[in-house]
Amino acid sequence: MSIELTYGNHQRYRRRSRQITVRGRVDPEADDLSGASFRLNGGFERALYVEEIPDDGIDWVNGYKSSPAELRCKERGEFCVEIAADDPDLVAGGNRIALSVAGQTLDLDLDWDPRPLPLPLDLSDLSGFAHVCDLGQTINGAFEIDHRANVIRSCAPVAPDAFLVLGSQGTSQEATYAVHFSDLAGAKWLGLSDFFVGLEEGVPPRGIGVGWSSAGMAALGPTGEARSFIAWGDHSASPDEWAVVCHPPAPVVIEAGIDYRVRHQLILHQGLDRVRFRIWPAGTVEPETWLCDECDTAVPPDRPRHEAASFGLFQHMGPSIAWSDIRLRAYRPGPDDIDSTGRAPFLGRQRPGSF
Repeated sequence: MSIELTYGNHQRYRRRSRQITVRGRVDPEADDLSGASFRLNGGFERALYVEEIPDDGIDWVNGYKSSPAELRCKERGEFCVEIAADDPDLVAGGNRIALSVAGQTLDLDLDWDPRPLPLPLDLSDLSGFAHVCDLGQTINGAFEIDHRANVIRSCAPVAPDAFLVLGSQGTSQEATYAVHFSDLAGAKWLGLSDFFVGLEEGVPPRGIGVGWSSAGMAALGPTGEARSFIAWGDHSASPDEWAVVCHPPAPVVIEAGIDYRVRHQLILHQGLDRVRFRIWPAGTVEPETWLCDECDTAVPPDRPRHEAASFGLFQHMGPSIAWSDIRLRAYRPGPDDIDSTGRAPFLGRQRPGSF
């Protein structure tokens, strides 16, 4: 088996987050997966992390694989090429990435547009996008456009922390969209979406970003629980790691086969990071109250904070989910939006339960 890239040997991206991520895999039966590397535009050799630990029946719903890559690479042989969006060797237009993994080599042609996307962003009509790479960048897992249904789908089997970035980095924003769950079984988180900041290097460093930084995630569990998360370096083992979590979760009733509407809001304003969301059956009146509403005001002042984030679609395991009618706009906070008191954060890896 040669090197296989999730979206092929010619990919194109626009500046949406701090990094460009190219996912791929090699033969999991290869004897030696160490020593992998890549070069950008003929530059210096860079180490490439390739997962060496197999998934031998890991219970990803209630736990995690003991791996340096944490949740990034589920199967042996998976890898993520990560390049900073401001890398000096990255140029606007055509780029060449030369990969060397397990005795195999491959050249990737990468078209790069360094311009961020302006708001508002209207993805209600997907017919103008030939490929999912034209509308977003996959960080984990894989996604596809179903043009006939006019939806974006997570590809089954859905990966841990599957994530597709859609918008570029910004401050206060509001996203609305429709979502449909074909089934609830086997998922840890039934989506929904995240205002993604980036992936932090682990401690000790391991050559792949593992610490999830979120300015505001909206998540549903399959057994009737909803949570919002704000986090820096989650799973990084950094002494700076922290998370604000809706705990205990908010109760919610979700059924398979029903269309839902979601409003997901981020407020990044005057040092405040606040996230809130609500979900309701399509065709019914939108509720006035937020299902989850969290902020970071109780995070110790010496911990890192977020200044910008990018909206995207999130899921952790389970059957494929369909998102549609996605609209993202800038949000202007009012006095009531920034008058908020947050709950105490979890510091380090201390968490109740499996989150």
